[in-house]
Amino acid sequence: MFYSSQALAQAYEPGLLVRSNGDTLSGEIENGFWEEPPPFIRFRASAQGASQLFQPRQLQAVVFNKGRYFRYEILPIDHAANTRLDRLPTSNIVNIHTDSVLAEVLLEGPVSLFRVATRGSVHYLLRGPGQPVLDLCERKYLRLNARGANEIADGNNYHSQLALYFSECAAASTAALAAPFTPEALVGVVQAYNQNCSSTREAGRSRLVEAALSQPTTSIQGGVLAGVRYNNIQSPARALNTDCTDCRVRPFGGFYGEMLLPGRTSAVYGELSLSSFRNTGVAYDITSGYGGNSPLSYFDYQGMLSTARLGARFFLPLPRDQQLLLGLGLELNSIWRLRYATTSGPKIAPYVEDLVFAEPTWLPNLAVGWRSSRFTLSLDGQLYRSRDKEGNISSTFFGTSSVVRVSTAYRLSRNRDELPQKK
Repeated sequence: MFYSSQALAQAYEPGLLVRSNGDTLSGEIENGFWEEPPPFIRFRASAQGASQLFQPRQLQAVVFNKGRYFRYEILPIDHAANTRLDRLPTSNIVNIHTDSVLAEVLLEGPVSLFRVATRGSVHYLLRGPGQPVLDLCERKYLRLNARGANEIADGNNYHSQLALYFSECAAASTAALAAPFTPEALVGVVQAYNQNCSSTREAGRSRLVEAALSQPTTSIQGGVLAGVRYNNIQSPARALNTDCTDCRVRPFGGFYGEMLLPGRTSAVYGELSLSSFRNTGVAYDITSGYGGNSPLSYFDYQGMLSTARLGARFFLPLPRDQQLLLGLGLELNSIWRLRYATTSGPKIAPYVEDLVFAEPTWLPNLAVGWRSSRFTLSLDGQLYRSRDKEGNISSTFFGTSSVVRVSTAYRLSRNRDELPQKK
């Protein structure tokens, strides 16, 4: 979690909101560098003011002074359009739903052009007088070739759609035939209509330059973390009757990093930390008549535990520039600087493979937390495999050993989304 006298966890930029009742609010808007339509908007009247959360339906427009422009629109969007290779349909199907979204405005004029990204495609939507909204979208599908094998086909027939839409405007329909499927080219086609065939014969206002200033990007940040962990770890030796050989609270510390994805509501998370542990092992008498399963000596060992974690984090908005954090991930441990001492039986030197910590199950660790500015406070837990169920498929997912951690993280890196402050 992050905290400072100024809110640096989010990137606020000057802009204005137009509310659904027509009121205009001027101040600062959090830039989420959205790829898909913004699910919410965070606004504050000044850098020192409290932030407010707005749902899209509460707004008419969102305008950054030096960036993107979003307008609340009701648009027919083809949800069957897809370019993800693992989700391609077997025919060029259409599935249009009417959605209410904050659509990005690329061109304002007699015919306006909007951009709406979905998980499978990018849609460019035209709205003009006397015509229904036209959805131009990336789309691919699978079809059988002459050899009877599936091949990927391009279902984007935007050239024909534009030519038909602007059939009564020679300048626009001609431009459409040679236009590549890019926002710049599509703006050019619509401008050809606005300048040559609209009732005003005037070009619309292009927002391409502003849109390019804050295109969706990733952002990397990192810092330090420290906290305590409660180990509830079994010995790997089956001969021990005790359920827990390391049941205590231990401090830990390390470093973390996050790669925030476009939208700033999710991130790839990585962590390296260091703590200590102890455990108990058993050396067996291989000369006994029990097949080498008779305990000969018992020993304690302790050392340092290095933990690496990789996973994902998801952020939900809370009032006053705070966030609720949810996370999951995988863990890998390494032990070093081991020391051991025989506690019962002849003094022995145990085999290195007998000196272990615990093996994580395949279930991911889970985390919940709270973030404010530079500080993050989180609680997480990890399960480890049970010693008495090795070879059992259930032991790969569930175990009786576990670790619960409480930690505080502090971001050291600057917020790369934040605009330079004027002095």
